[in-house]
Amino acid sequence: MWFGVAAFGTMVYGCHAGSMEGDEASVDGIGWAVDGLESYGNAALTIGGQAFALTWEDDFGGNLNGGQPKSFLNAGKWRKENLGVNYESQAYTNRECPDHPTNWNYCVENGKLTIRARQEKLDCVVWKQCAASSECGAGGSCSSGWCLYDQNTNGVWDHDECAPFEGAANAPANGMQYTSGRISSDEKVEMRYGYVEFRARMPFADLPAGAVPPHGMWPAIWMLGANSARASGGRDDSVGWPMTGEIDIMEYTQIAEDPALFPGNKAMGYNVLWREMPEAGESAAAPGGWQPNACSAWPNGGDAKCDGTVDGARAVWDGRTIDYHQWHTWGFLWDDTGFKVYLDALPQSGGTPVGTFTIGDGATEFRQPMYLIMNLAVGGELGCSGWAARGETPSQCINIDWANHGDKAKLEVDYVRWYHRSSGYPQAQRAACQDVNGNGTPDNLIRNCGFNEDFTYHRSDVFFDGGTGLTEVINEGGAHGYVQWVRVDNSGWAQHSVQVRQEGFALQAGTTYSWKVDLRAAAPLTVPLKIVQAASPWTAIANFTCNVGTAWTTCTGPGFTPSASGAYKFEIDLGTNGATSYNGAQLFLDNMILTTSSYACQPECTGKLCGSDGCGGSCGACGAGLTCGSWGQCVPGSGGSTSSTSSTSSTSSTSGSGGAGGSGGAGGSGGGGATPLRLEAESATLNGCFAEAGGDSGGKVVGFEGGDTICWSNVDLTGRTLARVHVGAPYSGGQAQLKFNGATLGTLSLGTATGGWSSPQLTDLSTALSTSGTGTLCLAGVTHPNGWIYSVDYLELQ
Repeated sequence: MWFGVAAFGTMVYGCHAGSMEGDEASVDGIGWAVDGLESYGNAALTIGGQAFALTWEDDFGGNLNGGQPKSFLNAGKWRKENLGVNYESQAYTNRECPDHPTNWNYCVENGKLTIRARQEKLDCVVWKQCAASSECGAGGSCSSGWCLYDQNTNGVWDHDECAPFEGAANAPANGMQYTSGRISSDEKVEMRYGYVEFRARMPFADLPAGAVPPHGMWPAIWMLGANSARASGGRDDSVGWPMTGEIDIMEYTQIAEDPALFPGNKAMGYNVLWREMPEAGESAAAPGGWQPNACSAWPNGGDAKCDGTVDGARAVWDGRTIDYHQWHTWGFLWDDTGFKVYLDALPQSGGTPVGTFTIGDGATEFRQPMYLIMNLAVGGELGCSGWAARGETPSQCINIDWANHGDKAKLEVDYVRWYHRSSGYPQAQRAACQDVNGNGTPDNLIRNCGFNEDFTYHRSDVFFDGGTGLTEVINEGGAHGYVQWVRVDNSGWAQHSVQVRQEGFALQAGTTYSWKVDLRAAAPLTVPLKIVQAASPWTAIANFTCNVGTAWTTCTGPGFTPSASGAYKFEIDLGTNGATSYNGAQLFLDNMILTTSSYACQPECTGKLCGSDGCGGSCGACGAGLTCGSWGQCVPGSGGSTSSTSSTSSTSSTSGSGGAGGSGGAGGSGGGGATPLRLEAESATLNGCFAEAGGDSGGKVVGFEGGDTICWSNVDLTGRTLARVHVGAPYSGGQAQLKFNGATLGTLSLGTATGGWSSPQLTDLSTALSTSGTGTLCLAGVTHPNGWIYSVDYLELQ
C-alpha cells in the first residue's frame, strides 16, 4: 500500500463506546495490551528452535463463527483514519455496525472484523478553527471555535461520519464516490521485531467457485515506521515517507484475477519500500526527490537494491496466485537482520517463506518500531492496476454490481497476533558522542548524535526553503561508521535555503553551552554553523564558519550563554551565500555535540521503549501482565508493571504504577498515601466525545456533552480521598458526575468560564472520595445549554 505522505501533525481522533479488552498502559504513549491469551491464540510458539510468547492480539470477539453479536472496534487497539493517496476513490468513515446498522463500514461480529466498501458519494472535510462562520465557506458554521459542515445534507456533521485526517499532506478530497474503512494501531501498539500472524479473506469470497471477481478492490494489511505520525513520549515522530519504511505484508490486487487482463493471475502481493543513498545512475536519485526504493516489481520495476548486490540477497516477489474464496493465514517473521513472509505454510510448522528481505546498512528503517494498518481501498494505483496502459483513469476499472454483490465487497479478518522472541533482540549500540565526558551517563542534548540509532528521525533533518537535495544515513566504515550524508541539488536563493539541522532543544538562560560536529566534504567547502531560535524571529545566538576538507574535520564553535530560555536549533547552512553556491556539494556529518559545561545527564532510550533511561528515570512502563525485557520492550511475564516514568523526565507526570492507559491498567497500587495517580483523558474509553492535542498534560478530550462518558477501567480507589479534574470551557455551568462502578461519587461543576475550546485556560474541579476497591471510574456529562460541557485534560486521584 504505497503511502507517499509527508510528516503528520496534530493529534485529533474520534471515539465510540465499545467493549475494551485486556490491560493496557502507556509506554512513551504507546499502548501495550495482552488479552484473550488463555482463550484463543497460542500463547507460545517455537520457530526455528526459538521460543516466542504472545505479546498482543485482537481476536475480534473470539473464535470465528462463534455467534458473537455486533460490537465496536476495540478503541484501545485501533484508531480510524482518513486521507487521500494513490488516486483512490473512497472516503474512509467512522461508521460501525452497532450504531450504523444500514450503512456501516466496520463491523466486529461473529468472531471477525469486516471492513466493507459501499457505493455512495461522501464529502469529508478537515477540522478547521474559526472565529466566525464567514471563515468556514459555503455551508459551514462556526461553533465553539470550529467550522462544522454537513456537505452530505444528511443531518450528520461531516467530521462525525468521516474518519479524521491527521496529516500535514494528502488530505482527503470531497466528492468521493465510495466509502470504506481504514484502521491503524499507531500509538496503540507499536512494536519492534517479532512474529506477526493474521488470518484474512479477500473481497467477493462468497462468489461461486471459479467466478472472476469484479475489478477495483485493493485490501492490504501492512506496516509503517512508528516515527511517521504522532509525537509520543518525547520521541520525534515527524519523519516523512518513505524514510519511515513501509512493509506491505498482504497486498491484494483483485483486478489481477481477470485472466483477460492478467493471464498470470498473480493477485496476491508483498511489497517493501524505504529510502537509501542513491547508487550511481539510479533513477531514484532524482534531484530533490524522495522516490522510494522498492523490493517488488511495483512501483518502479524493482529497485537495484533488490537484486542481491547490496548487503545480501533481497528477493523480488512480484505476486502469487491464491484462491480468493478461502481464508488464508500470513506470518511475518522479523528481527534485526531482516524479515520473511509466509502464506499458509507457517514458520512454526516448518513452512518455507514466500518472500525474504535482508536489512542492509541503508535500510535501517526496518530496525525501529512499526505499527499495523488494515484498510480496504477502492480503485487507485493497484485496485485498477494497469489503468494507464489501458487508457483509463484509476477509477474507471471499477465494475462492481453494487445492487447484487455490494455486500461482498469486504475484507474479513479473523485475528491479528504479535509474538516476540523470548530471548529478546539486540539494541543499537550507544554512540560515544552521547557521553561527552565519558562518565557512563549520556549528557549530549543531541539524540542519535552518531546516527547509529534504530530510530531514524534524523532523516527528516534537512530543511528546504527554495533549495532541494537528499539526505541519508550510510555506513562509511572505519572509525566513523554510520554518518549522515547530504547532497545539495539546488542551493536556492538564500543561506538558509538548505539547512541541515537538529532542533527543538530547550536551552536555559544563564547556562553556558559548548558545541561541535565532525564534518567532511566531497570537495572542500566553507560551511556556516549556527545556534538559532527554533521559532520567529529565528535569532542566531552563536555562529562561526568552518573550513571543511575531504578528510574529517572537527568543527568546534565558541561557547555561548543564552540570554533567554527557549527552544533552539543546531543549524548548518548549505544554501546560496552571496556568490557562493553549494549546488552539487556533498557533506558528511558525525558526532554532533551540544552540551553544558556541567555535563548534565540526558535521558537515553536508544532502541528501547521501557526500562532505565540511564539518568535515574525510565524509558516507559509496561501494563499488567507484561514486564520489561532486557532488550527494552514489553513482554508477557508475571513481573507486572515497571516504572511509569516518562522517557523525557525523571519524575512521574502522567500515570501511577500500572499507567493510565485506556481500557485498563489505570489502577496499579492505589492505596495508602500513594503518589497521586494521573489518568489522562485521551487515554480513556470515550463515548460520544473525542480527543485532540493541547492539554497541559498530554492531549485533551473535547466534544464532551450530556450523556457522554470518559471512563478508565481497573482503577484502584483504595486510600484515595480526593479526585481532581483539570478542565476548561468558554462557558460556565458545565457539570459532570464522577461515577465508580455506576454509583455517583460527586458532581464537578465549572463555576466560571476559562476561555475557548481550542486553547482554553484550564482549572481544577475537585470532589472528595470515600469509597475503595477496584473498578471503572467515569466522568458522565450532564446536559448543558451550550452543548459542550468542558474540555477535560486529566483526572488526578490523591
